[in-house]
Amino acid sequence: MKRLFIHSVLTLMLAVILGLWNQWYTVIIAAAFSSYIVRLKGGWVFFAPFLVIGIDWAIEAYLIGAANDFTLAAKIATLLPLGGSATALILFTGVLGGLFAGAGSLVGRSLRTLR
Repeated sequence: MKRLFIHSVLTLMLAVILGLWNQWYTVIIAAAFSSYIVRLKGGWVFFAPFLVIGIDWAIEAYLIGAANDFTLAAKIATLLPLGGSATALILFTGVLGGLFAGAGSLVGRSLRTLR
């Protein structure tokens, strides 16, 4: 449980710090680095960063959307097959960010195993 907490906090901190100056894909690097440093077992290697980064991205998407009354979010949700729902777009964003972080975490674990 302690490793899970340390891994989650490290992933979130690195993702937020790297995200200030870089692009969205730095969550992959943050999750890979965290998994390389902190060893998790089983499915937690994927699901811990999936949950942490997924929630982070959903919160960020909500805050960005709330700044303009979800006007742009509704328009983007109309372009995607989401029926114009800003809520569905926020959930989709969270799941997508979580998938990227989980994949990055698996890469970090694989690199550790190779070493």
